Amino acid sequence: MRALNVSTVERAVSPPAPHVDVLIAGGGLAGLTLALQLKRDLPDLSVTVVEKTARPLPEGCHKVGESSVELGSRYLESLGLKDYLVEKHLFKHGLRFWPGGGDLPLEQRTEMGPYVEPIVPSYQIDRGVFESDLRAMVEEKGVDLREGCKVGGVELGADGDVHRAVVSGPEGEAPIEARWFVDATGRNALLRRKLRLTRGTRHAANAGWFRVKGRLAPADLVPPPDKAADPEAAHAWHAAEFSADRWRSTNHLMGPGYWVWLIPLSSGMTSVGVVVHDALHPFDTVRSLDRTLDFIRRHEPVLAAKLAEYRPLDFLTLKGYSHGVGRAWSTDRWAMVGEAGAFVDPLYSPGTDFIAFANEFTGQCIKADVEGGDLEGRVRDLNVQYRALLNSALDLFRDAAPVYGHPSALISKLYWDNFTYWSFPCQYYMQGIFRLGSEAHAEFAEVGARFATLTGYVQPLLKAWAETAPERPTGGFRALPTFPSVLVDTHCALQREMSPEETRRFMFDRLAEAEAITAEMLVRILFTVGDEAAARIVDALKVQRWSLPVPRARLAAESKGGLARRRLLGRLARDVERTCGRLPANTSPEVITALLEPLLIDGRGDVDVPPALAPEAMQALGSRLRAAVV
Repeated sequence: MRALNVSTVERAVSPPAPHVDVLIAGGGLAGLTLALQLKRDLPDLSVTVVEKTARPLPEGCHKVGESSVELGSRYLESLGLKDYLVEKHLFKHGLRFWPGGGDLPLEQRTEMGPYVEPIVPSYQIDRGVFESDLRAMVEEKGVDLREGCKVGGVELGADGDVHRAVVSGPEGEAPIEARWFVDATGRNALLRRKLRLTRGTRHAANAGWFRVKGRLAPADLVPPPDKAADPEAAHAWHAAEFSADRWRSTNHLMGPGYWVWLIPLSSGMTSVGVVVHDALHPFDTVRSLDRTLDFIRRHEPVLAAKLAEYRPLDFLTLKGYSHGVGRAWSTDRWAMVGEAGAFVDPLYSPGTDFIAFANEFTGQCIKADVEGGDLEGRVRDLNVQYRALLNSALDLFRDAAPVYGHPSALISKLYWDNFTYWSFPCQYYMQGIFRLGSEAHAEFAEVGARFATLTGYVQPLLKAWAETAPERPTGGFRALPTFPSVLVDTHCALQREMSPEETRRFMFDRLAEAEAITAEMLVRILFTVGDEAAARIVDALKVQRWSLPVPRARLAAESKGGLARRRLLGRLARDVERTCGRLPANTSPEVITALLEPLLIDGRGDVDVPPALAPEAMQALGSRLRAAVV
């Protein structure tokens, strides 16, 4: 018998490592949806997903992110999941806010939110159910899903070399090679830690959350009129047209430096979470379940009294949940998606939005590589754009702690944040602008940068207002968006399909409106805080250096009334006032004129606003979704 030589033996005991086109480490929401997306766009790719947990998954709060908004919902629908989401999960009745702290009965706190079904849908998602179902879906599409396994380490290739990873599981360790390596390991952040790409965000906030069995709804916090201290207020609250739908909203009970969420899940459970900003409430307040419940008892006693009837099923906490990333894509063919890359804040439920951006950007880079496109350009442009989107979003939250307890400042913030979200990030994603080449993409990036600059004016201004002139809730309901308004128009525009040129014109029109809205926010706030406070705010924020036109006619309008005042207000100023309410004038026009002199321009600074939908049309469109709610 012929003896085996050494090289033959080595080949016999060490077969070559299997090779795949894309190896995704992590099979959570980001990794699984990326696998579906790649099979949608590049069906011939071989894709392997390695996930440490195995089915069956608990329907638990093991992850935060049960709620989606318009952009992330559109991404999920683009993966062919719309019918599934309608059948297995809940239509979300928008975002609903109750600012001012919890010592008042809920019916005496200002309520802000939608009064009809949102026209562009979003969903309340039970993550345990969803991720379990997604696993079956990716397997049906031909993805190699390895459950109960994890990527123990990876040697990244460079200059065209493949990546080499070690996958460990019940049967031991096995090597695998991949042309593309994608980190979707969540906060384990395999690549971000390995490559030292974690970046701070200057946003210090923490969260603790749990589930309770059963549906804990806002209506449970308001007694029937015959048992209420204020029967008239309780009757009006329960009799509201949208009363039966409040529970489907993501409900936020808010006070200075904190907010508590109530999110319904399709399993019949309710997710309850507390978010605290370090500036006013340290991490210790949500470090444990007992401390989180104690925080609710102290700050939201009405909710706490009802929660006492429920037994928390589980608990998780996150300290300093916000983090950034230096870069998430490389010409060496690696990427980071989901929380393995960056995380902003849970307010407004943007987690799935940033999964959508990161996954689609990853898909663009892989496509450029597969098709021989400009991978270097794609990596450069999309890294820059991703950081810009992250930084702009972070600006919404870093300094918001005082605003959460101030009803007038909060509704102004919601007006601005919704308008800019629907005007730029949503349209950037929904119209596929990220697919454009470098030259065409650059113009949209410049528009986004100007929106970010204006946001950088508005957010500190709102914080200064809330700190300077504290305000108690006055009760009542504030529709958001109110009708008609520029908010309704920008929300409805999310249904439109536009070419890049049409999108460009749309964004420039919205940017012109954003300039006028920013000027109106500035004037409104300065007029209401008094002479001395107005001077302090202008000096502290360096307002006189802002690149912002403020119409002189707007200052003159404050001393007028009726039709004379209306004629001096621009259309955007009237729109802001109609939604956010008219504020008292406590500052003299002469003081404001002197303070804002470097910014003043002649005329009203008006901007044409497209005509709003008739109320009947909005109601009819919204009812289409209402009828489908299960």
